[in-house]
Amino acid sequence: MKTPSKRSGPSNPRPSATTPDRDLMLPKPGEVINYSYLWEYEYRAGRDEGIKDRPVAVVIVTRSADGFDDVLVVPMTTTPPARDQHAIEVPDAVRRQLGLTAERSWIIVSEWNRFTWPGYDIRPVKKGGPGVSYGFLPAGLFRRIRDAIVAGAIGRPIDRNA
Repeated sequence: MKTPSKRSGPSNPRPSATTPDRDLMLPKPGEVINYSYLWEYEYRAGRDEGIKDRPVAVVIVTRSADGFDDVLVVPMTTTPPARDQHAIEVPDAVRRQLGLTAERSWIIVSEWNRFTWPGYDIRPVKKGGPGVSYGFLPAGLFRRIRDAIVAGAIGRPIDRNA
């Protein structure tokens, strides 16, 4: 297995605790935001930033002892899951509600990214617009995602703060 190259530094260094960016509201679990997701295979190839911006579902937000907010997200994709990936298909109605394409999509629950909010990898939903949120997943779908991650302990995290 190829070892990732040494990173030049985090793609999203922790913001100053005294001057947080107040322009972006802290996301909530179940919210879908636009983000430059770093897939595990991209990380293993030595990348420290995702190739493509994509919708991701916020799973949990925690506050560290030093006062920073960490966000754990799982990716959404229109590519059918590979054999080694665990995924939950996004219903058509949910995709429409979020304003996503009419293609089939899946939320991959077997890997995730963790980063400090607000991170440099957050992207506006509309080019040039300020908003980063597509909206929220229905509670039942969010519970299925959360339960799949917890029950299987199947995640392979990429810590974007390392």
